[in-house]
Amino acid sequence: MSRAAEPRLVYLDHNATSPPRPEVLAAAMPLITEFWGNPGSSHRAGQRPAAAVEEAREAVALAAGARPKDVIFTSGATEANHLALRGLVPGGVGGRVICAAADHPAVLEPVRALGGVVCPVDSEGRVRLDVLEALLAEAPTALVSVIAANNETGALQPVEALYALTQRHGARLHLDAAQWVGRLPLPTAWDLLTLTAHKAGGLKGAGALVIRPDVTLQAQQLGGSQERGRRAGTLNPAAIASLGVVAASPPPPALAALQARLESGAEALGAVITAQRAPRLPNTTHLRFPGLAGSLVVLGLDTHGVCASVGAACSSGAAKPSHVLDAMGLPATEGVRLSVGWNTSEADVDAALSALAVVVEGLRGAEELFG
Repeated sequence: MSRAAEPRLVYLDHNATSPPRPEVLAAAMPLITEFWGNPGSSHRAGQRPAAAVEEAREAVALAAGARPKDVIFTSGATEANHLALRGLVPGGVGGRVICAAADHPAVLEPVRALGGVVCPVDSEGRVRLDVLEALLAEAPTALVSVIAANNETGALQPVEALYALTQRHGARLHLDAAQWVGRLPLPTAWDLLTLTAHKAGGLKGAGALVIRPDVTLQAQQLGGSQERGRRAGTLNPAAIASLGVVAASPPPPALAALQARLESGAEALGAVITAQRAPRLPNTTHLRFPGLAGSLVVLGLDTHGVCASVGAACSSGAAKPSHVLDAMGLPATEGVRLSVGWNTSEADVDAALSALAVVVEGLRGAEELFG
């Protein structure tokens, strides 16, 4: 008995991770198969990997508007966030930390562990600037940390206004720009900037914390002098090279058109687009079908070969309500995230919409039948 053919894979979860770009593989594969030495070694086996790391450092610095020596490579965005938070305010000493209620758990959880303050967001998921100003005025603050582009909704924070506000009150601004990389030119209004490679066609295992020249950090990983003594541990040249490639590459020009095509089709099926009035990433669509559980929609899409998610890949497997939607005052279990990327085609979007129509119709029918 022959098995039914698997449906064609339609990958619309680039905010979780993105397949490697061809130019990334071209840069990374020689560092895996041929030039595999430790970049910290002084002999010839380490020289080519070390050169690749420094080339990537220059590319990241240029994209971020920083000096190469102010780029600190890490294992990813989570480590970079922790280095920013705990390195600037070690043990919570030296001033309090403020983050936003819609931030990624990689910021929210360490801020809470440091005894920090969580600032509310508005109905579009953007920081309440009036509340933040009041918080900054009431007590000395060392650092304000926000997710520059939300991983679930794609909403962009008003980074220029945030930077002006923190400057006025003598605080530093840290932007978690993990989702910004490869989608928009990097923001310039910050004191510390988190980046990662794998959301936009780079490899997993590389991130960076970029700092301004007057920022001093206390290393959180000890045991080596790598990264000018600010982050111990052997570097991953292949993944770091991929971050350099992604940082130097212009954003794919088709993202916004694909997003518009996807959202127009989804709205025709009754979807409500989240954070629609806010500036958003050109690749991220977060939507709800009122009354339908987002997890059921995502499960249904998967049976049709469409990869989507209900939120952050770091936590979506736990099927928890979205803290982002909850902070925005929206039903926390209805969200569905569809994120396009560098290799998404119009045919992919159309296939996803066809599958979405079938899934939503089936769920609505079951709702009517069983109440």
